[in-house]
Amino acid sequence: MSVTAVEHNKLLLSRLQLFRNVDLNAPEFDQLLSLCDYREMVEGETLLSPDTENNYLYVIVAGRLAIQLGPQDEEIPLTIVEPGECVGEMSIFDNRVPSVQVTASEPSKVLQIEQDVLWRMVSASHDIARNLLYIMSERVRYSNLVIADSLEMQRKYQQFATIDALTGLHNRGWLDDMFEREIRRSERDGLIPCLLMIDVDHFKNYNDEYGHLAGDRVLVVVGESIRKPLRPNDLVARFGGEEFCVLLPETTLENALAIAERLRERVSQASPGILNGQQLPEVTVSIGVAEYRPDDSLETIIASADMAMYQAKKDGRNCVRVATNS
Repeated sequence: MSVTAVEHNKLLLSRLQLFRNVDLNAPEFDQLLSLCDYREMVEGETLLSPDTENNYLYVIVAGRLAIQLGPQDEEIPLTIVEPGECVGEMSIFDNRVPSVQVTASEPSKVLQIEQDVLWRMVSASHDIARNLLYIMSERVRYSNLVIADSLEMQRKYQQFATIDALTGLHNRGWLDDMFEREIRRSERDGLIPCLLMIDVDHFKNYNDEYGHLAGDRVLVVVGESIRKPLRPNDLVARFGGEEFCVLLPETTLENALAIAERLRERVSQASPGILNGQQLPEVTVSIGVAEYRPDDSLETIIASADMAMYQAKKDGRNCVRVATNS
């Protein structure tokens, strides 16, 4: 390598974090750098792999490297490593094979520093040690951010899995889990819960006459009208379609009937608002009430409340009926 090329490379290295404030022209560093090689990489070339032991720290001088969990043709890169950053340091610190695969995402140039040479550099300069520590702290900080983002996404996915996107109420999956738990708790503590099944009257006709957007508006309004007056420990969910389900812990049948009547009245008075310049008409609901019995399961108490709700339909709708076997 010509003197000009050597000086040019030193100029490039002096701008990188690892060599910041380091005198690369000092005789000892001049000798150590002579023991390092520059590696020219073509796009798609693998630098590090979980299948191969690594004994080098690689400093990206030019180009970009992609960090992936698996083979390049199977995985989207976790991140892109830019000039001035390093890869391979973890393999040196923990004496393990790399945990990720690193490939060139474009033609790139890296300085490869063998681990013994790296430790000699650290011994020769406190600045190298400090810069390496900074690089590692930034890597840990980034990893923490990735973990935090991952946990946040996981929380959101869990929320999406249990929340009905239209009404904002919990969905059937959540209902099956939480209602079952509450029934078992009530059974254990000797308390009596009641369950309401609520169905929007003539909903198909409403959809056909005013459109599905109007139908969606109605479901939102009905869901909100049901949720607002309930106690904090009452459980409400969209059962499916135009049906809603409410579990009332520690509630007598008499109180459950009073709550059901209050919900029915609130829904009938709630305005769905204006859509496309047209005032949407109010809707009503039919409600079935079932009281928990010692031999009930979630399925049987739902079935009882469902039968009572259909009886309300038969009796003219916009009314509350009690399961006959309660």
